[in-house]
Amino acid sequence: MIKDWRTGRATRSLGQALSDGYIAVFGFLLVGAMIVNVVVQAQGVVSECSSQACTSARELLPWATFALCVAAALVLSRLFGPVLASAAEGFWLLDAPVQRSRLLWPRLLGITIAGLVIGMLAGGLISALTGSPLDEIIVWGIGTGLAASASIAFAAAEQGAERHLPTRLVSYLFGLVGLVALLAVIAVAAGWLALTIDVTRGTQIGFALIAASAIVLVLSAVLALGRLNQIRRTRLLSGGALVSGISGAFFALDFGLIRDIVVDRRAMEIGHVRSKPGRGIGLTPLIWREAQRLARSPQPLLWVALSLVVPYAVDALGMGSVMPIFAALVLFGAMVPMLNGLRVLTRTGGLARSMPFSTKAIKRAVVAVPAVVALLWAIAVVPAFLGFEGEHHPFGTAVLMAVVTGAAGFLGAVRWTTGKPPNFGGPAVASQFGAIPPGLIIGLIRGFDMALLITAPLLLGLSPVISLVIAAIVAIVLLSLDWESMKSQAEEQQKQLRAERERRG
Repeated sequence: MIKDWRTGRATRSLGQALSDGYIAVFGFLLVGAMIVNVVVQAQGVVSECSSQACTSARELLPWATFALCVAAALVLSRLFGPVLASAAEGFWLLDAPVQRSRLLWPRLLGITIAGLVIGMLAGGLISALTGSPLDEIIVWGIGTGLAASASIAFAAAEQGAERHLPTRLVSYLFGLVGLVALLAVIAVAAGWLALTIDVTRGTQIGFALIAASAIVLVLSAVLALGRLNQIRRTRLLSGGALVSGISGAFFALDFGLIRDIVVDRRAMEIGHVRSKPGRGIGLTPLIWREAQRLARSPQPLLWVALSLVVPYAVDALGMGSVMPIFAALVLFGAMVPMLNGLRVLTRTGGLARSMPFSTKAIKRAVVAVPAVVALLWAIAVVPAFLGFEGEHHPFGTAVLMAVVTGAAGFLGAVRWTTGKPPNFGGPAVASQFGAIPPGLIIGLIRGFDMALLITAPLLLGLSPVISLVIAAIVAIVLLSLDWESMKSQAEEQQKQLRAERERRG
């Protein structure tokens, strides 16, 4: 009945569907060819490096990708289900005396295949960027894809058994393995550790991982299919509601709202916490509150610590010239979870107006703790900018480059957090896709533009002082200028001026 209802009310003709499909395939091939060209060129450059640091990175980074893909698959599976149902289906179909497996097994199959494809792309891409030969790229791609697919099937089997602890422990275990592999790359590049790696056994190890992942995939899929009828309706509907909310936010391209939905889901799982009193007077309680928030939920510090690996790994691969932009973008993503207070006060104007402080003072107070974390990050990556191999920067230049990179990531996160959602009630821009609000496209590059703007002089080989000046200007604009208050003051002045003219007339 569901299939007949959906397929019997098509709104497009066959010719329109074929035309849209042709455009989609052409665009995919065009963009794919550009990406493949970039990967091939990078692979050729990295494959010429024969030092111990490059060899260790070439052999260890696929392991790190393998482990981190498994951990990410388990985390996302536990967040969404991975098996889920919509509210409408839960209202009338799941209450009916029918087998739930008839409805749920295609969804389990689809999400498992999606994990396989994404894992293969991630594993093959990292292997290619590290300069591995073609056979190892194929083997590691297939192994990573099968491992990610097996992780999703394992999470589905645990969902049917109403167990969450094994999935969480396995995700932590593989995340730790990936971190250890990345740290080993850094240790070899820095000369702290000497690894004797047999580069001829990469393919054999990959085949062993493929066999182990395939066995886990088959066993987990059989268990998951057998337990589909045991999954409770509330668990299915919670994942469906989360997907519905995120899909609506994706439709509006409001990535901040997507993160708010995920944070709300985590808060609902925790339930309640024990309240703690604040300290100080004036702006001090806001700073203290951010420190308390970070101490209560230290997970953002873990992401910042993981981002320290990126500049060292990039330098170990001999790509020090593009290190600032890569490190800034990764730090930008890691700093966003630390700016929850800034987001709340930015999106909730009434809460900010209830405090006897200006908006710019409130912004500077709530970003004080994340700014200190970004400064510590910059200090920790100074050795990476000094250089392990190849071109070495003087100490003063390396310090300035590290500070600029940290400022780029931090200010990019501030820009992303304080950005407003697109205004669908205002004037729109006509396009082939329909009416598009002007802020919709800007939201896609928000934060990334600041990271690229600040690190652009470093990428062009200019002095770090230029980037430092740009970072100072961006900080003044983001944290000192209150556009809303300036706009309201201008409107009030115009109103008073009109009233004065009417009185004189």
